Amino acid sequence: MRSPEAIAAALGMLLYPHIARKARRHPLPHGITFLLEVAANDPEALREAAAITGQTQATLRKAAGFFIEQIMLDEGADLYRVLGANPTAPIEDLRRHMALIMRWLHPDLMTAQERDGGFNRSVYANRVVAAWETLKSQARRSAYDVTRVKTECNATQAELPAGSRLSRKAASPAMAETRSRARRPVPRARRRPAALSHILNLFGFRP
Repeated sequence: MRSPEAIAAALGMLLYPHIARKARRHPLPHGITFLLEVAANDPEALREAAAITGQTQATLRKAAGFFIEQIMLDEGADLYRVLGANPTAPIEDLRRHMALIMRWLHPDLMTAQERDGGFNRSVYANRVVAAWETLKSQARRSAYDVTRVKTECNATQAELPAGSRLSRKAASPAMAETRSRARRPVPRARRRPAALSHILNLFGFRP
């Protein structure tokens, strides 16, 4: 059985869209190929996903599409994420994902509800093609990897001063009281729903 983790995450985001913002900062969950097959209207993948989740095929396709738009095709996503992969992914996986995403982007696969909304998701096609054109060549991919690592290192360094200031503030009595309150039991009414907690856990968050 294929990993349903990405599909579970997509269904959770469909219910709680606000968690997408935090999820963009975390690695992609397992089972992205399965999710892309669902989004691309693959009959076998849809039947299997429906059997696993108990959701309708229409809901599964909607959730998968929402995940692709919010997590993979977000403006801040790197080229690997655009193709639903990680930097160690083999070229075969990148090619497969590119083909599935392009199939999902095809106007013929848009539902009547999506067409009535007036949004043509094929506007993402250029980004997907550009990502594939860069990563399919080993020379271009290597050059991109160097740039990507430098960008990530610079972003990390830029966050250090703020983190240092936060550490000094944490030593103050006011911050100590804040931290103390944070450790107190959360009233039942404020606890997260179990479904939301499960989805957050998929991305490394804890209730």
